Amino acid sequence: MNDLERTTLLARLARQIAGTGADQPLERRLCRAYLTIMGGDGAAITLSYTDPSRVTLCTTDDVASRLEDLQDVLGEGPGPTAYQTEAITSADLRQRPGRWPLFTEAARDIPGPAILYAVPMRPGPSVIGVLTVHQDAAAGLPDYEQAQFLADAIGAALLKESPSSESQLQSGPWSTRAEIHQATGMVVVQLRVGPDDAIALMRSHAFSHNIALAEVANRITSRRLRFSDGAESETS
Repeated sequence: MNDLERTTLLARLARQIAGTGADQPLERRLCRAYLTIMGGDGAAITLSYTDPSRVTLCTTDDVASRLEDLQDVLGEGPGPTAYQTEAITSADLRQRPGRWPLFTEAARDIPGPAILYAVPMRPGPSVIGVLTVHQDAAAGLPDYEQAQFLADAIGAALLKESPSSESQLQSGPWSTRAEIHQATGMVVVQLRVGPDDAIALMRSHAFSHNIALAEVANRITSRRLRFSDGAESETS
């Protein structure tokens, strides 16, 4: 995937977040944005999927919630496998017995879903969680490269600190912290979103371009990078 395709996906992500009610948690809006861009009927974000610290940050609907619960209880399904193998994994819930017989059999009792696919979120050197999506019709899986890139960008948006270094927002020099705060305020004005959404989008941009959060802030404050109407534009 080239730079233009990556920038286009991030612009669509920004557009979806900016167009969703700020009263909803960021995690839920990221789920919804992923569904809109990649296609699907419901989604969930779960961190530390097979670890004792496992936590589901959001589910967009009851079906997604029930599918996550099943995988947690049974210890099998696309989610655990994607987390362990660090690869996109899918299940056709109409097949018998399927790769995960216990999960596939139990999932048939849930009305609706035909396909479930899981994408590991890897904004840094290791997977932090999994984004699972169910489709009520066998519409086919999305482009794997785009699906993986967007899941990684969402993972970066959820991190409390830059994926490539310690938190520059909290522990960096005063001038760096001040510039990041200033850039965050500028993105708030440009997209009419809250500060948490603004910094999340800045982290996604830093991840996708393999640069530090401080550099993103510098490009914004120097007006070389602008988030406007859900789009990203950058000048040299």
